Amino acid sequence: MLIQFLGTNAGSPSIKRNVTSTALIFNNNEYEIWLFDCGEATQHQILHTSIKLSKIRKIFITHMHGDHIFGLPGLINSRSVDNSSELLEIYGVKGIKSFIYKCLHLTKSYINFPIDIYEINEGKIIDNGKYKVFSFLLNHTIECYGFRIEEIDKVGPLNKNKLISDGILPGPIYRHLKLGKNIIINNKLIKGSDYLGPKIIGKKIAILGDTAPLKYKCKYLFNLDLLIHESTLDNSLKKKANLRGHSTNIQAAYLAKKYNVKKLIINHFSSRYNEYDLRKMINECNNLFPYIKYAKDFYIYKL
Repeated sequence: MLIQFLGTNAGSPSIKRNVTSTALIFNNNEYEIWLFDCGEATQHQILHTSIKLSKIRKIFITHMHGDHIFGLPGLINSRSVDNSSELLEIYGVKGIKSFIYKCLHLTKSYINFPIDIYEINEGKIIDNGKYKVFSFLLNHTIECYGFRIEEIDKVGPLNKNKLISDGILPGPIYRHLKLGKNIIINNKLIKGSDYLGPKIIGKKIAILGDTAPLKYKCKYLFNLDLLIHESTLDNSLKKKANLRGHSTNIQAAYLAKKYNVKKLIINHFSSRYNEYDLRKMINECNNLFPYIKYAKDFYIYKL
């Protein structure tokens, strides 16, 4: 999996940073892209990447503030121009369905692919056998969600050398053993589990919308491989950030440490901050949580 940041600014764009959008890219045999938020000009940002609109299969909207949704109608329309026929699924808060349908209707947009729109609550919203996605409430000025994405654990590799040394030669039975199934050869029970290595633990990440520090213990944040957390303002402006439903760099780092997160990437920065300021934000967190980076537009993080 790859994470690519398409916009890392808060509220409004700046010369070097667009407003919020983050792409989760599955670089496996079933290459597809999930988008988290879609601020204004997200589709223009995509033009500077290798992302194809037709490969965007799911869009998750954290909340209904404009810097997170104003790019959505245009992207949907351009995906149609791109001759995509694949289903597009959109998950978001109450009101997202009305917003999309009214925009498309009033602009007489022609869409040539199916769209399913789901207005979500807390809990599991996707379980497709490969990935699970959970949504959970954050602490913002309006209803706002974070999303936890869990890759399903995979069975361990098949120990072919051990099979051959035990006289079990390659053939179709290897496929059954790979799945952990038991087979019988010459009246002898062969257990697939005896020839499998340790299971491959799936990656776990969370991408948050706008939030002040949470007021409750959130089970969806524990033991993540990666947490993407907003840091609209630096810690000297903590009171101002929290009153507006936002967090600081130190508060994001504290949360990552509290929940045993392996890696933290902060984004969603006020336009007041330049590169020097963002590096300073990171340095301020190093004693508290050293496994931290700040996001830049088009930055790619590989899981």
